[in-house]
Amino acid sequence: MFTLESLRYDLRYAARALRTAPGYTFAVIITLAIGIGASTAIFSMVNGVLLRRLPVGVGNRLVHITQPSAQSEDDGFSVLEVKDLNEQVRTMSAVAEYHSMFFQLYGHGDPLRVQTGVVSDRFFTMLGVKPLLGRTFVPGEDAVGAPPVVVLSYKFWMDQFFGDPSIVGATFTMNDKIHRVVGVLPPLPSYPNENDIWMPAGACPFRSSPMMMNTRDHRMVGAFAVLKPGMTLERAQAEVAALSARFHGAYPADYPAQQRLHFALIDARDEMTNRAKPILYLLFATAGFLLLAAMANVANLSLARQLRRAREMALRVALGADQARLYRQLSFESLVLALAGGGLGVALATSGIGMLRSIATRLTPRADEIHIDATALAFALALSLVIALAVAAVPFLRVLRQNRFAAALRQGNTASVGSRGDLRMRNMLVVGQVAIAFVMLVGAGLIGRSLFELERVDAGIDVHNVLTAQLSFNFSRYNTGAKVSAVDEALLRRVDGLPSVSSVAMASTLPLNGAQQTQLSFEIEGIAPSSGVQLPHAEAIAISPGYFRTVGIPLLRGRDFTLADRDTLAPPVLLGARLVQTYWGGHDPIGTRISPDSGKHWLTVIGVVGDVRQRRLDADITDEIYAPMLGSPTGNVRIFLRTLGPRPAILAALRAAVRDVDAQTPISNVQTLEEIRGAQLAEPRLTTTLIAAFAAFALLLTATGLAGVIGYSVTQRLPEIAVRMALGADAPRVLRLVMRQGLAIVVIGVVVGCGVALLASRLVTNLLFHVQPTDAATYSLVAGVLLLAASASCWLPSRRALRVDPAQLLRAGG
Repeated sequence: MFTLESLRYDLRYAARALRTAPGYTFAVIITLAIGIGASTAIFSMVNGVLLRRLPVGVGNRLVHITQPSAQSEDDGFSVLEVKDLNEQVRTMSAVAEYHSMFFQLYGHGDPLRVQTGVVSDRFFTMLGVKPLLGRTFVPGEDAVGAPPVVVLSYKFWMDQFFGDPSIVGATFTMNDKIHRVVGVLPPLPSYPNENDIWMPAGACPFRSSPMMMNTRDHRMVGAFAVLKPGMTLERAQAEVAALSARFHGAYPADYPAQQRLHFALIDARDEMTNRAKPILYLLFATAGFLLLAAMANVANLSLARQLRRAREMALRVALGADQARLYRQLSFESLVLALAGGGLGVALATSGIGMLRSIATRLTPRADEIHIDATALAFALALSLVIALAVAAVPFLRVLRQNRFAAALRQGNTASVGSRGDLRMRNMLVVGQVAIAFVMLVGAGLIGRSLFELERVDAGIDVHNVLTAQLSFNFSRYNTGAKVSAVDEALLRRVDGLPSVSSVAMASTLPLNGAQQTQLSFEIEGIAPSSGVQLPHAEAIAISPGYFRTVGIPLLRGRDFTLADRDTLAPPVLLGARLVQTYWGGHDPIGTRISPDSGKHWLTVIGVVGDVRQRRLDADITDEIYAPMLGSPTGNVRIFLRTLGPRPAILAALRAAVRDVDAQTPISNVQTLEEIRGAQLAEPRLTTTLIAAFAAFALLLTATGLAGVIGYSVTQRLPEIAVRMALGADAPRVLRLVMRQGLAIVVIGVVVGCGVALLASRLVTNLLFHVQPTDAATYSLVAGVLLLAASASCWLPSRRALRVDPAQLLRAGG
C-alpha cells in the first residue's frame, strides 16, 4: 500500500542510492538542467508573445481596420471615414481613430522630442485600459478647441520623471499650447507604436485642420475597433468589405479605381506577433530537439547504471519486491534527479530571459511580457515529471524479466546481465541523438550561413565615420518654406564649420530605417499613361545638397543638387539606378521631366545615383526619387555628419551648434550609420548564437552517449577481442572492428537526421537569406562534423581494446 511513510522511505532510499553514484547524479542533473532550462526559457517566450491574451480589458477582440491600396499596405482613413465606420458597423462595439506623430515638449528641462499617440476620447475606454494614476480621456475631450490634456505612457513616466506620482496635474507646452497631464498608463505593449504620450484627436493641429476634418480623400489616421462578444473576424471582415463597396459607389471621386482602395481587418494580436512567429517556432522546435537529446542521453546513462545494479535488483526480487515496487523505486530516483535538474534549469532559464527579450524586442511589441511566471514554472514541473517517468521506464523494461534477475544471482556479476538487447536499445538511443544533433546542426548551419550572407550585403552607403541625429524643429515657428530654408541653411553652415567634420547634410529619413517612405506616383514626359495601368511610382526622399557625398552614395550620372536649384522653374530630382532601369531601360534619363500631379508641375531629372537599401538589409532595394529638401516645411529631419574625430567631442559640438541656431530644437536618436546597420544584424546574430549553442550541446551529448555505448560494447566483447588477437589480429584490425560499430551508428543517425531535416526545412525557409533550406554544402559539412566527432568518441574505448592482454583475459575466462 502506498502511504506517506512509504513515500518518505522511497525518497530516502532514492537519495542514498544517488549518493553512491555522484558522477552519474551530477551528469544527469546538469544534462536535464540544460534541456529543461532551454525548453522553459523558450516556452516563456512563446507563452508571453503568442499564447497569453492581450493585457487589455477586451483581451483578444481588438482589431486593426486598414485601407490597403495598389501602392501601400495601408493608406489610412480620413476623419469622415472613421466617423462613418463608427456609426455604421454592427459587428463591432466601437471604432476609434488613431495616429502617431512627433511633437516637441517644453517646460521640464531640455526640450523633448516625443512620439505622441493621437486618439479618439473613447480609445482607452474601448480597450478597457485602467490608468495607473489619474484618468484617461473623457467624452468631449477629442473635440477641436477642448482644453488640451495628455496621458503619459508608463515608460516615459519612469524614464523622464522617475515614477513621480505628483506628475498628474503638471503642465507642458506643446504645439504652442499648455497641456495638462491627467493620467499615467500602466505598462502596455508598444502597439501600434511606442508612444511617449497620448493626446485627444482634436488637439492635433494637423488632424483638426478644416481640410482633414471635412474631406474624404485626405487620409492620415488609422482605425481600431473591438469585436462584439461572439462575433468572428470573418463576419466583421465581410461587413467592412460591404461598407467599403458602398462608399465607392457613393463617393466615386474619392475612391479612384486605379488605386484599388478597400477595407480590411487584421487581428491586433496577430499584427503584433506575425514577424516573431517564425523565429519563435524555430527556437521552440530547437529547444524541443535539445530536450529529446538530453532525455536520450539520460536514458542511456540510466540503462548503463541499471545494468551495473542488476544483482541489487535481483536480490530485491528474491526478497519479495514486485514489478510495481521496482518501477516505483526507479521512478523516485528519476524524480529526484528530474526535479533537481528542473530547479537548476529554471534558474538557468531565468538568467537567460534578458537575452530572449533582446531577440523579441526587435520582432514584437510584446517582448516585455516575457518572464518566468506561474505558467512557465508549471511547464517546467510537468516536464520534470514526464522525464522522470520516461527515464525510469527505459531501464526498467530491460531488467523486468525474472530470469535475468536469477542469472545475476547465480553468476554474481553484472556483466553477463547485459545482452544484445541492452546494446541494441542503447544503440537506438544514440542513433536518435545523432539524428537530433544532425537536425539541430543543419538548422544552426543554415541560419549561420544566412547571417554570413546578410553581413556581406552592400547597403549602398558608406557606414564608416557617419554620425546622424534627429532634429525636431518647432513646426509652429517654422511654418513656411522660407523659415524652414533659413534655419536649415543656418544650421548646415554652422555645423559645416566644425573641426573634424568633413561634410554635413540633411534628409527627411535615413537609410536602413525599417519603414516604408512616402510613395510618389508620376508620369514621364512624352509617355502617355495607359488607361487602367498603374503609374510609375517610387519612394520620395527629401535631401539637402551634399547628402550623397556625406552618406557615401555614388553619383553614377549627372550632378548633385545645389542651393541654386531652389529657384528653378522645373525643380530637379535625382533617381535611383533601379528606377531608371525599370522605366527608362537603356536610355539616359538626364533632362527628362516627370510630373507627380498629371502635368500640373514638372520635375527635371539631373542625375542618377546608386541604389540604397532604405528599409532593411534583407529587404529588396526600393525605387527612389530624391528631391531638394530646402524650402519644404518639415518638423523632423535627420542631420548627417561625416566625421574625422571622436564621437563625444563631435556630438558636444553638434549640440552646441543646434543651441546656437535654435535652443528649442531637441536632438534625439543619436547614432552612427554603423550602429544602425549593426542593429539590423543584432537579432539574427543573437538567434544564431542561441541555436548554435543548443546544437553544440546536442553534439556534446551525442559524443558522450556514443563513447558510452562503444565503451560498453568493448567491455562485452573483450573475450572476442582476446581470441582475435590470440589468433593473430593486429592492432589496426582491432581498431577498425571497434570504430566500425561507432561509425555505423552515426551513419544510420545521419541518414535518419537528414530525412527529418528535409521535412523540417520549412521551419527555416522564411528566416534564410540567399541560402536554400536544402543547401547541400551545409548538409555535407554537418555530416562530416558528426563523423569526426564520432571518430573522436570511439577513439578512447578503442585504445582500451588495444591494451587487452589476450593470454591473461583467456586464462581469467577459463
